[in-house]
Amino acid sequence: MKMLLEQWKKFLVEGAGQTAWNGTPEIGWWLDSDVITFYHGTHINNLNGILESGIFAPKEGYTAGKISLALEPNTAFGYASMSGAGGETAFRSKGTGAAHTPGNERVIFIIQIPKNVIKENMIAARGNMEDYRMKLVDETLYQQWREGKGGESYDASKFDQQYYALTEIRLPEHVPAEYIVGYMQK
Repeated sequence: MKMLLEQWKKFLVEGAGQTAWNGTPEIGWWLDSDVITFYHGTHINNLNGILESGIFAPKEGYTAGKISLALEPNTAFGYASMSGAGGETAFRSKGTGAAHTPGNERVIFIIQIPKNVIKENMIAARGNMEDYRMKLVDETLYQQWREGKGGESYDASKFDQQYYALTEIRLPEHVPAEYIVGYMQK
């Protein structure tokens, strides 16, 4: 049994390999799919541990018990800038003395989670400022954005990542490795 488990872990690590950077994924209304794609940014030193065991929430501080997931990779890349300081909690506690993580030391995980799992486990969107939170709960805002209403014009060069920039959802405690389908670097 132990050997079978080791083979499964090896498959997970090999199966969730690096993909080319895609900063403009097609998203649509985020709750329309049965499986939702998310992105989580961290320090490259965490790569193998996360591929093997998943993502664990910090036990203390500002983000204790919560894992933040972005709906587009650029936001996750931005959050990864705090990873070299020990994560968002450590970064915020150090203030202006916090170390900035260089882009080549950041890794963005691609995570696919069934919508029913998200709906059952998602923590209220408290991490989002009100405008960003509303982008996740009011589909009419997304439709208006797509139609060019609400002060922004829509054209083919404008991607969904612009609508979802800076939004995040939070899950409690642990995102299992089975949901990680790959990772990217810029």
